[in-house]
Amino acid sequence: MIALSFSAELSLSCRPPALGDMPVGMENGPSDPLKPPVPTLMAVARMAGVSPITVSRVVRRPDIVSSGTRLRVEDAIRKLGYVPNMVAGSLASARTKSVGVLVPTIANSIFADTVQGLSDVLEPLGFSVILAQSGYDHQREERMLAALLSRRPEAIIMVGAPVTAEGAEMLRRARIPVVETWELPAAPVDAAVGFDNHDAGVVVGRHFAKAGRRRLAFVGGDDRRATQRWHGFVEAAREAGLTEPRRVLIEWQSGAGAGAALLATAPDADAVFAANDAYAIGLLSALRRAGRLDVEPGTVPPIAVVGLGDLEMGRLFSPTVSTIRIDGAAIGRAAAELALDPTKPRRVDLGFELVLRESG
Repeated sequence: MIALSFSAELSLSCRPPALGDMPVGMENGPSDPLKPPVPTLMAVARMAGVSPITVSRVVRRPDIVSSGTRLRVEDAIRKLGYVPNMVAGSLASARTKSVGVLVPTIANSIFADTVQGLSDVLEPLGFSVILAQSGYDHQREERMLAALLSRRPEAIIMVGAPVTAEGAEMLRRARIPVVETWELPAAPVDAAVGFDNHDAGVVVGRHFAKAGRRRLAFVGGDDRRATQRWHGFVEAAREAGLTEPRRVLIEWQSGAGAGAALLATAPDADAVFAANDAYAIGLLSALRRAGRLDVEPGTVPPIAVVGLGDLEMGRLFSPTVSTIRIDGAAIGRAAAELALDPTKPRRVDLGFELVLRESG
């Protein structure tokens, strides 16, 4: 996987050196007496006793080369320390063997699970993963999409759908597979794999109502996926005849701020749906410090908390965190398969599961 930070400008020289300027067998300019020569494709071919085109096939299409020949070439590559110039090859073949991946943040381990899942599918097939982060910023998302597309990936996979119409149009014009994940838009740019965030909110709201909770609150950001969860949560509360839940907005970076925000905004809440497990853990920590989790044995806790994501930390925390379980790695694997195969169904719902533990 390749993680890149993109600069505003790239300076390129368009004049290649004349062949006579370069020593035979060198690919990277004149030799430096203090540095060892850079191993070349020709050197690999000579060591393996094959043609240069066979070396190229082993690098780019190993599946079409006999196993004996492939092993000889791979052994020569290892011994020489040869690194193929995939960019040069892509200029001739129009294939870069790369996939651009845009996530809001890698600080949330559930998105890291998605990146791992798609990498598990792509990398064995020879694809590089180019990773960028939007930081939940609309303008930065557009810049990162443009930067990813400038590297001519063969597909784009992103968490969520493009926030702006300009970003969506940029992706359509690229004419490559685009897979939106973690939500299921009615009309994706190309393909989508995830779950229904609105329905997740409905399920949590109905659970709280059935448990006899009456003063509901929602803690999360104002991004589209959190808002969909909020709308479903409100729908379930109204369906049960409850007053509309309080919505407590917090910055996406601040799991620790969730508890303070709730205590300041909805101090009488007896059930809280946190938009993700990081917020739920931060909220439970603050509630414990405030004495809101103190309970006599055999009695109902004064406040219930449900998160989303099923993070490992939530399973280790005390109280263990009730959650909407999402299989982030499965989302990543399915997204990679959609990116590679345009004949697959373009909208895949992987669903979710309400997992009840000690927190509510």
